[in-house]
Amino acid sequence: MRIVAVNVGGLREMHDGRGRSFYSGIEKSHVSGPVSIGFSGVIGDAQGNQKAHGGPDNAVYVYSADHYAVWRREEHRDDLAPGFFGENLTVAALHETDMRIGDLYRAGHALLEVTQARAPCATLGLRFGEKNFPDRFLASRRMGMYLRVLKEGDVQSGDEFHRERTGTVPLLEAVEVLYGNEATPQRLQRLKNESALSRRWRDKVDLLLAQCAANPAA
Repeated sequence: MRIVAVNVGGLREMHDGRGRSFYSGIEKSHVSGPVSIGFSGVIGDAQGNQKAHGGPDNAVYVYSADHYAVWRREEHRDDLAPGFFGENLTVAALHETDMRIGDLYRAGHALLEVTQARAPCATLGLRFGEKNFPDRFLASRRMGMYLRVLKEGDVQSGDEFHRERTGTVPLLEAVEVLYGNEATPQRLQRLKNESALSRRWRDKVDLLLAQCAANPAA
C-alpha cells in the first residue's frame, strides 16, 4: 500500500439548510512535501466537531484511493478526488475487508494504530450535497478508518503505508456489530477486549452491552 495524497484543511463555515451555520474541517486540500503527524493529528489540520472527529483516538483519518473510482461511477460524479471525504491520508490498495482494529501501520516516519472505522455524519451529507448520502456511505462499507498516533513523524505522498502488526477484530466485523444489528453479548465483549478500540466505540459497546443485559431475550 502506498500514500497517494496527504490532505489538510482549516475550519470553513458550512450551512445545514435550515438557516444554521457551523464550522467544519471536512474540506481538505492536497499538500506537497513532508507533513508532520503529531499525537493530536496532522499538523495544520483542523476538526470542527471534536465530539465526532479528532482527539488522540481519532487523530488521523485514512481512506482508500481505490474507492474514488467506484464512487464516481455509482454516483455519476466526476468531482470526487483524494481528500473529498475529509481524509488526511489517501492510500492506494487499502481495503476495509483486510483491516483490523489494532492494526499497526508505518506511514512515512509515523506509527499509526487502527481504532475504529469512520462513522458517517450529517456533515458528510452536506459535503456531498445530498442529506441521504451518509446512509449509502455506511451501507457501502467503504468507510475508511481512524488511527491514533503511537509515534510522531513526517509523511508525504509516495511513502509506503506498511502494516507492521495485525490486530484482532476485523474492522468490518466491528461495523456489523455496532451498526448492523449483530450485537450479541459475545461479539460485543470480544470487541471490548481489544485494547486499541477508540473511546467513542468503547462507549458504544458499553451501551449495547447494558441494553443486552437489560433485555436478555431480545
